[in-house]
Amino acid sequence: MARKLLMVLLAVGAVAGFASGVARLCYGGFGHYGSGGRFAHHRDFERRVADTCAESALRVYERQSPPGSKP
Repeated sequence: MARKLLMVLLAVGAVAGFASGVARLCYGGFGHYGSGGRFAHHRDFERRVADTCAESALRVYERQSPPGSKP
C-alpha cells in the first residue's frame, strides 16, 4: 500500500514539474526569465547579485596577488 502511494506521489510530482516547466516556457520565454516585462525584477536582482559577487572576487584577488601581476 505504501509503495503504491509513493509511486502515485512520484508520478504526480513528475507531471507537475513538467507542467510548471512548460508554463514557464510559454509565459516566461526562453532563458532566464524571458526578455523582460513580467520578470524584469528577477533579472535586475540577478544582475545586482552578479555584480556583488564579481566585486567581492576582485577584492579578494587584489588582496592575494603579488604586486605587478594584475591582469
